Amino acid sequence: MEDNNLIKFAYYLDDWEFETGNKKVLKKEAEEVTTTEYLAEMKGHIFCPECSAPLFKSPENKEFDTNGRKAFFAHGRKYSPDCNLRVKKAEGKRYGSEELAKKAIEDEELVIVKGFMKAKPVPPKIDNPQEYQGDPVEDVNGRLADVPIGRHNGESFSLPSKITTVRGLCRNFNKNIYKYFHLPGRKNAIQLKDLLIDIKTVQNADVVPRLYFAKVKSSFNCGPTPQNIRQIMFEYPRGEYVDFCLKAIDLSSREHGIDDNSKGKVVIMYGTVTESGIGLCIEGIGWGEFAVLAEKYIELL
Repeated sequence: MEDNNLIKFAYYLDDWEFETGNKKVLKKEAEEVTTTEYLAEMKGHIFCPECSAPLFKSPENKEFDTNGRKAFFAHGRKYSPDCNLRVKKAEGKRYGSEELAKKAIEDEELVIVKGFMKAKPVPPKIDNPQEYQGDPVEDVNGRLADVPIGRHNGESFSLPSKITTVRGLCRNFNKNIYKYFHLPGRKNAIQLKDLLIDIKTVQNADVVPRLYFAKVKSSFNCGPTPQNIRQIMFEYPRGEYVDFCLKAIDLSSREHGIDDNSKGKVVIMYGTVTESGIGLCIEGIGWGEFAVLAEKYIELL
Protein backbone atom coordinates (compact mmCIF):
# COMPACT_ATOMS: atom_id res chain seq x y z
CA MET A 1 0.00 0.00 0.00
CA GLU A 2 1.35 3.42 -0.88
CA ASP A 3 2.19 6.10 1.68
CA ASN A 4 -1.12 7.81 2.48
CA ASN A 5 0.51 11.23 2.03
CA LEU A 6 1.76 10.70 -1.52
CA ILE A 7 -1.47 11.37 -3.43
CA LYS A 8 -2.50 14.90 -2.50
CA PHE A 9 -5.57 14.95 -4.75
CA ALA A 10 -7.40 12.74 -7.25
CA TYR A 11 -8.85 13.48 -10.66
CA TYR A 12 -12.63 13.08 -10.80
CA LEU A 13 -14.25 12.67 -14.21
CA ASP A 14 -17.54 10.78 -14.40
CA ASP A 15 -17.44 9.53 -18.00
CA TRP A 16 -13.74 8.69 -18.34
CA GLU A 17 -12.34 5.13 -18.54
CA PHE A 18 -8.73 4.16 -17.81
CA GLU A 19 -8.47 1.53 -20.56
CA THR A 20 -9.88 3.66 -23.39
CA GLY A 21 -9.66 7.27 -22.19
CA ASN A 22 -7.23 9.94 -23.37
CA LYS A 23 -4.98 11.08 -20.52
CA LYS A 24 -4.84 14.63 -21.89
CA VAL A 25 -8.63 14.82 -21.70
CA LEU A 26 -8.58 13.60 -18.11
CA LYS A 27 -6.02 16.19 -17.02
CA LYS A 28 -7.80 18.98 -18.88
CA GLU A 29 -11.41 18.28 -17.93
CA ALA A 30 -11.26 16.47 -14.57
CA GLU A 31 -12.06 18.07 -11.25
CA GLU A 32 -9.32 17.88 -8.63
CA VAL A 33 -10.64 16.58 -5.33
CA THR A 34 -8.99 16.02 -1.97
CA THR A 35 -10.09 13.36 0.52
CA THR A 36 -12.18 15.97 2.35
CA GLU A 37 -13.96 16.94 -0.89
CA TYR A 38 -14.69 13.35 -1.93
CA LEU A 39 -18.38 12.41 -2.28
CA ALA A 40 -19.96 8.96 -2.41
CA GLU A 41 -21.09 9.43 -6.03
CA MET A 42 -17.43 9.81 -7.09
CA LYS A 43 -16.75 6.15 -6.32
CA GLY A 44 -15.33 4.42 -9.40
CA HIS A 45 -14.63 7.72 -11.14
CA ILE A 46 -11.49 9.02 -9.43
CA PHE A 47 -8.03 8.61 -10.95
CA CYS A 48 -4.35 9.00 -10.10
CA PRO A 49 -2.83 12.39 -11.04
CA GLU A 50 0.30 10.64 -12.33
CA CYS A 51 -0.56 7.30 -13.95
CA SER A 52 -4.33 7.93 -14.39
CA ALA A 53 -5.21 4.48 -12.95
CA PRO A 54 -8.37 4.20 -10.82
CA LEU A 55 -8.14 5.17 -7.16
CA PHE A 56 -10.30 4.57 -4.12
CA LYS A 57 -10.61 6.44 -0.86
CA SER A 58 -9.82 4.62 2.38
CA PRO A 59 -11.90 4.67 4.48
CA GLU A 60 -14.57 5.63 1.98
CA ASN A 61 -17.14 7.34 4.20
CA LYS A 62 -14.98 8.65 7.05
CA GLU A 63 -12.18 11.17 7.49
CA PHE A 64 -10.19 8.86 9.80
CA ASP A 65 -9.86 5.09 10.10
CA THR A 66 -10.30 3.08 13.31
CA ASN A 67 -6.64 3.70 14.21
CA GLY A 68 -7.00 7.46 13.89
CA ARG A 69 -5.11 7.71 10.59
CA LYS A 70 -6.30 10.34 8.13
CA ALA A 71 -8.21 9.09 5.08
CA PHE A 72 -6.15 8.73 1.89
CA PHE A 73 -6.38 7.85 -1.79
CA ALA A 74 -4.88 4.53 -2.96
CA HIS A 75 -4.54 2.58 -6.20
CA GLY A 76 -6.86 -0.33 -6.86
CA ARG A 77 -5.48 -3.81 -7.59
CA LYS A 78 -6.90 -4.25 -11.10
CA TYR A 79 -4.27 -2.12 -12.82
CA SER A 80 -0.57 -1.83 -12.00
CA PRO A 81 1.02 0.76 -14.32
CA ASP A 82 4.43 2.16 -13.48
CA CYS A 83 3.71 4.94 -10.97
CA ASN A 84 5.97 6.73 -8.55
CA LEU A 85 3.02 7.41 -6.23
CA ARG A 86 2.98 3.71 -5.30
CA VAL A 87 6.45 3.86 -3.76
CA LYS A 88 8.29 5.97 -1.22
CA LYS A 89 11.72 6.23 -2.86
CA ALA A 90 12.27 8.76 -5.63
CA GLU A 91 14.40 6.63 -7.94
CA GLY A 92 13.32 8.42 -11.07
CA LYS A 93 11.78 7.03 -14.22
CA ARG A 94 13.35 5.31 -17.18
CA TYR A 95 11.85 4.40 -20.54
CA GLY A 96 12.04 1.20 -22.58
CA SER A 97 12.44 3.00 -25.90
CA GLU A 98 12.88 6.42 -27.46
CA GLU A 99 9.33 6.17 -28.81
CA LEU A 100 7.90 5.68 -25.31
CA ALA A 101 9.86 8.68 -24.04
CA LYS A 102 8.60 10.84 -26.92
CA LYS A 103 5.05 9.66 -26.23
CA ALA A 104 5.47 10.69 -22.56
CA ILE A 105 6.52 14.16 -23.73
CA GLU A 106 3.51 14.38 -26.07
CA ASP A 107 1.22 13.32 -23.24
CA GLU A 108 2.74 16.05 -21.03
CA GLU A 109 4.04 13.53 -18.52
CA LEU A 110 7.74 14.18 -19.16
CA VAL A 111 9.66 17.44 -19.66
CA ILE A 112 13.30 17.63 -20.77
CA VAL A 113 14.72 20.88 -19.37
CA LYS A 114 17.70 22.13 -21.36
CA GLY A 115 18.05 25.05 -18.97
CA PHE A 116 16.30 27.91 -17.20
CA MET A 117 16.21 31.39 -18.73
CA LYS A 118 18.94 33.68 -17.48
CA ALA A 119 17.66 36.88 -19.07
CA LYS A 120 14.18 38.37 -19.13
CA PRO A 121 12.36 37.20 -22.28
CA VAL A 122 11.73 39.84 -24.95
CA PRO A 123 8.00 40.46 -25.67
CA PRO A 124 6.87 39.32 -29.12
CA LYS A 125 6.75 41.86 -31.95
CA ILE A 126 3.25 43.18 -32.62
CA ASP A 127 1.78 45.45 -35.27
CA ASN A 128 0.31 47.85 -32.73
CA PRO A 129 3.24 49.47 -30.88
CA GLN A 130 1.35 49.57 -27.60
CA GLU A 131 2.80 47.92 -24.53
CA TYR A 132 2.54 44.14 -24.69
CA GLN A 133 -0.12 42.88 -22.27
CA GLY A 134 0.03 39.15 -22.94
CA ASP A 135 1.42 36.37 -20.79
CA PRO A 136 5.21 36.34 -20.35
CA VAL A 137 7.21 33.79 -22.30
CA GLU A 138 7.81 30.78 -20.06
CA ASP A 139 8.99 28.14 -22.54
CA VAL A 140 11.26 28.20 -25.57
CA ASN A 141 11.96 25.10 -27.61
CA GLY A 142 15.52 23.95 -27.14
CA ARG A 143 17.64 21.70 -29.32
CA LEU A 144 17.35 17.94 -29.29
CA ALA A 145 19.02 16.70 -26.12
CA ASP A 146 20.85 13.42 -25.58
CA VAL A 147 19.18 12.25 -22.38
CA PRO A 148 20.28 9.17 -20.36
CA ILE A 149 16.84 7.93 -19.34
CA GLY A 150 16.77 4.52 -21.04
CA ARG A 151 16.21 1.41 -18.96
CA HIS A 152 19.55 -0.08 -19.94
CA ASN A 153 22.82 1.23 -18.52
CA GLY A 154 24.30 3.96 -20.68
CA GLU A 155 21.27 4.10 -22.99
CA SER A 156 20.43 7.64 -24.09
CA PHE A 157 17.62 9.03 -26.22
CA SER A 158 17.57 12.09 -28.45
CA LEU A 159 14.55 14.06 -27.25
CA PRO A 160 13.05 17.54 -27.71
CA SER A 161 13.91 19.89 -24.84
CA LYS A 162 12.67 23.13 -23.31
CA ILE A 163 14.38 26.26 -22.03
CA THR A 164 11.91 27.25 -19.36
CA THR A 165 11.34 29.27 -16.18
CA VAL A 166 10.62 28.39 -12.59
CA ARG A 167 7.59 30.65 -12.87
CA GLY A 168 6.33 28.37 -15.62
CA LEU A 169 6.61 25.41 -13.22
CA CYS A 170 4.67 27.35 -10.60
CA ARG A 171 1.89 28.47 -12.96
CA ASN A 172 0.16 25.06 -13.08
CA PHE A 173 1.94 23.67 -10.05
CA ASN A 174 -0.87 21.25 -9.20
CA LYS A 175 -0.34 19.53 -12.55
CA ASN A 176 3.42 19.96 -12.81
CA ILE A 177 4.17 18.53 -9.38
CA TYR A 178 3.44 15.00 -10.65
CA LYS A 179 5.22 15.39 -14.00
CA TYR A 180 8.69 13.96 -14.56
CA PHE A 181 11.42 16.51 -15.24
CA HIS A 182 14.89 15.80 -16.53
CA LEU A 183 17.07 18.69 -15.33
CA PRO A 184 20.48 19.63 -16.76
CA GLY A 185 23.22 17.26 -15.66
CA ARG A 186 20.85 14.68 -14.17
CA LYS A 187 20.98 10.97 -14.93
CA ASN A 188 17.23 10.34 -14.78
CA ALA A 189 13.83 11.96 -14.89
CA ILE A 190 12.33 12.66 -11.46
CA GLN A 191 8.92 13.97 -10.42
CA LEU A 192 8.90 17.65 -9.53
CA LYS A 193 7.62 16.86 -6.04
CA ASP A 194 10.82 14.88 -5.39
CA LEU A 195 13.14 17.45 -6.97
CA LEU A 196 12.05 20.23 -4.62
CA ILE A 197 14.24 20.63 -1.52
CA ASP A 198 13.20 22.49 1.62
CA ILE A 199 16.05 24.89 2.48
CA LYS A 200 15.45 24.12 6.17
CA THR A 201 17.08 20.73 5.49
CA VAL A 202 20.17 22.21 3.82
CA GLN A 203 23.22 22.22 6.09
CA ASN A 204 26.10 22.68 3.64
CA ALA A 205 27.09 24.50 0.47
CA ASP A 206 26.37 22.55 -2.73
CA VAL A 207 27.92 23.22 -6.14
CA VAL A 208 25.25 21.15 -7.91
CA PRO A 209 22.28 23.34 -8.99
CA ARG A 210 19.00 22.10 -7.57
CA LEU A 211 15.41 23.24 -7.03
CA TYR A 212 14.76 24.66 -3.55
CA PHE A 213 11.77 26.17 -1.80
CA ALA A 214 11.59 28.47 1.22
CA LYS A 215 9.31 30.84 3.10
CA VAL A 216 10.26 34.53 3.21
CA LYS A 217 11.13 35.90 6.65
CA SER A 218 12.10 39.40 5.50
CA SER A 219 13.28 41.22 2.39
CA PHE A 220 15.17 44.46 1.78
CA ASN A 221 17.06 46.32 -0.93
CA CYS A 222 20.75 46.56 -0.04
CA GLY A 223 21.15 49.85 -1.94
CA PRO A 224 19.30 52.94 -3.15
CA THR A 225 18.40 51.87 -6.70
CA PRO A 226 16.42 49.06 -8.37
CA GLN A 227 19.72 47.75 -9.77
CA ASN A 228 21.06 46.95 -6.32
CA ILE A 229 20.82 43.52 -4.73
CA ARG A 230 17.68 42.66 -2.79
CA GLN A 231 18.43 40.29 0.06
CA ILE A 232 15.57 37.86 0.67
CA MET A 233 15.91 36.19 4.07
CA PHE A 234 14.16 32.86 4.61
CA GLU A 235 12.86 31.00 7.63
CA TYR A 236 15.79 28.77 8.56
CA PRO A 237 16.74 26.86 11.72
CA ARG A 238 19.85 28.32 13.32
CA GLY A 239 22.69 25.81 13.45
CA GLU A 240 26.22 25.74 12.08
CA TYR A 241 24.95 28.41 9.69
CA VAL A 242 22.72 31.09 11.15
CA ASP A 243 20.61 32.03 8.13
CA PHE A 244 19.78 31.35 4.49
CA CYS A 245 19.01 33.98 1.85
CA LEU A 246 18.45 34.60 -1.84
CA LYS A 247 20.32 37.48 -3.47
CA ALA A 248 18.65 38.86 -6.60
CA ILE A 249 18.49 42.22 -8.38
CA ASP A 250 15.83 44.40 -6.72
CA LEU A 251 14.10 45.21 -10.02
CA SER A 252 13.90 41.55 -10.99
CA SER A 253 12.68 40.62 -7.49
CA ARG A 254 9.87 43.17 -7.66
CA GLU A 255 8.86 41.96 -11.12
CA HIS A 256 8.56 38.51 -9.55
CA GLY A 257 6.37 39.83 -6.72
CA ILE A 258 8.99 40.14 -3.97
CA ASP A 259 9.37 43.47 -2.16
CA ASP A 260 9.66 44.78 1.40
CA ASN A 261 6.23 43.35 2.27
CA SER A 262 6.70 39.76 1.13
CA LYS A 263 6.92 38.04 4.50
CA GLY A 264 5.22 34.64 4.38
CA LYS A 265 5.48 34.15 0.61
CA VAL A 266 6.97 30.89 -0.62
CA VAL A 267 9.76 31.14 -3.19
CA ILE A 268 10.96 28.34 -5.47
CA MET A 269 14.47 28.80 -6.90
CA TYR A 270 17.04 26.95 -8.98
CA GLY A 271 20.70 27.41 -8.21
CA THR A 272 23.77 26.45 -6.22
CA VAL A 273 24.15 26.99 -2.48
CA THR A 274 27.20 28.95 -1.35
CA GLU A 275 28.48 30.35 1.94
CA SER A 276 27.69 33.98 2.71
CA GLY A 277 29.43 35.15 5.85
CA ILE A 278 28.00 33.01 8.64
CA GLY A 279 25.07 31.87 6.54
CA LEU A 280 24.16 30.16 3.27
CA CYS A 281 22.74 31.75 0.14
CA ILE A 282 21.76 31.37 -3.48
CA GLU A 283 23.07 34.24 -5.61
CA GLY A 284 23.71 35.20 -9.21
CA ILE A 285 20.25 33.94 -10.02
CA GLY A 286 18.73 34.53 -13.45
CA TRP A 287 15.33 35.88 -14.46
CA GLY A 288 13.84 32.46 -15.01
CA GLU A 289 15.43 30.75 -12.03
CA PHE A 290 13.07 31.87 -9.24
CA ALA A 291 9.40 32.57 -8.66
CA VAL A 292 6.77 33.02 -5.97
CA LEU A 293 4.45 30.04 -5.57
CA ALA A 294 0.74 30.89 -5.41
CA GLU A 295 -0.69 30.48 -1.93
CA LYS A 296 -3.28 27.95 -3.13
CA TYR A 297 -0.47 25.52 -4.04
CA ILE A 298 1.63 25.76 -0.89
CA GLU A 299 -0.08 22.80 0.79
CA LEU A 300 1.13 20.58 -2.08
CA LEU A 301 4.77 21.06 -1.08
